[in-house]
Amino acid sequence: MSKLKVTGIAGRFGARYGSSLRKKWKEIMEKRYSDVTCPFCKARVTMKRLSVGVWQCPK
Repeated sequence: MSKLKVTGIAGRFGARYGSSLRKKWKEIMEKRYSDVTCPFCKARVTMKRLSVGVWQCPK
């Protein structure tokens, strides 16, 4: 048996849409859902978007 490639969040698309589009989509989505540092409490959290350009720390 050969090793399987880890596709991550883009695995839901299977063999559809082409590899380059899946890779680009994966990079965007991983960046979107990644943790960021809150400028006020310095915690590493996933920020919540309230409106355009307005983000809220869940802590």
